[in-house]
Amino acid sequence: MAYNDLIKETCIVRSMSRAGKPTDNPVNESLNGWIKEELYIDFKLDDCFNEREARDLVNTYVNYYNNKRPCYSIGYDTPNHYYERYMNGELEKKDTFSKRILSEETKFVQKMKEASTSINENKEKDL
Repeated sequence: MAYNDLIKETCIVRSMSRAGKPTDNPVNESLNGWIKEELYIDFKLDDCFNEREARDLVNTYVNYYNNKRPCYSIGYDTPNHYYERYMNGELEKKDTFSKRILSEETKFVQKMKEASTSINENKEKDL
């Protein structure tokens, strides 16, 4: 049975924005890999004997990740402490989305089209 057929029967929603394009979400894919690695290597997930133990272990990991694990991308702070500092006005608020233009095409495809148009326009000027 194909993956897409299987998830239809279980009401699972794919994390991919377009069929067959898991690279559309590399940040989440990378994060999922790190979480799995830490759960298996550092937290010994494979030592759990039942669902309850696994759920407890995942809850322990989430607490660790949010409150104790330093995160490189936020200056080796923890996510909860970083959020607390943000809400207290200690961190600069950035406007990263208001000027964003939503498109079905990836940025890579958009840039390739722009480059192609620019090259064609330059060729026309030279003629």
